Amino acid sequence: MKKILLPPSIILFILSLTTNAYAQKKAPDKILGNKIYTIELTAQGGKKAAEPEADEISFKTDKLASKIMKTDFEFEPAPYTVTVDSSAADGPAISFEAEAKNSNDEVLKWTGTVKGIDIEGTAVWTTKKGKVKKEYAFTGIQKGKKKK
Repeated sequence: MKKILLPPSIILFILSLTTNAYAQKKAPDKILGNKIYTIELTAQGGKKAAEPEADEISFKTDKLASKIMKTDFEFEPAPYTVTVDSSAADGPAISFEAEAKNSNDEVLKWTGTVKGIDIEGTAVWTTKKGKVKKEYAFTGIQKGKKKK
């Protein structure tokens, strides 16, 4: 029996073909995907109550982005996860989470809930070493929609 030895580059090429053929592509989010929410973002803690800031949270290309956090603090849009709880009598509650990073390796963890056109939640900003730097609460509605 004769053995055939293939060069390592050919072996790697063949492996990459077979791996890519079986790779699963993540389905785009059809629950929050392409939705934008106008929110009031309010810093928590501190000696006096902070004034809320108008902001927008968008769920585009499977990433959550905040205008203020991107523009003022360089937090990049971040992948998010969605969970739906359909057991509530007043309609489904959609929970989401995301962790955005900025150029200083700080993390902004978004946690929130969407019910109908309403959105609410928190954003916690931690330093590179894991110490909480700022905490925010937010509430708002889907852009272009009106409360009944």
